Amino acid sequence: MSGSNYENCPGIKKFIRPAPDLFPCPSCSGEVEIWSDEEVGKCDTCHKEFGRPEKEQSCLDWCEYADNCRELIKQKNP
Repeated sequence: MSGSNYENCPGIKKFIRPAPDLFPCPSCSGEVEIWSDEEVGKCDTCHKEFGRPEKEQSCLDWCEYADNCRELIKQKNP
């Protein structure tokens, strides 16, 4: 992956340009917004914190270049 950057890696885009995901709150059925680069969000209605219903595996969990990508994420999201 010499000379590569985040634009070449499809898995890192959600960390460089995070997007919100909405889940139903398990407590009150309100909306819990969790950004793609986060594991926890807060319900808009009852204000309780919840994690993602199912943690999806990220390329950072298994890719041999994950340490390089973590550095890119830190640089782009100080």
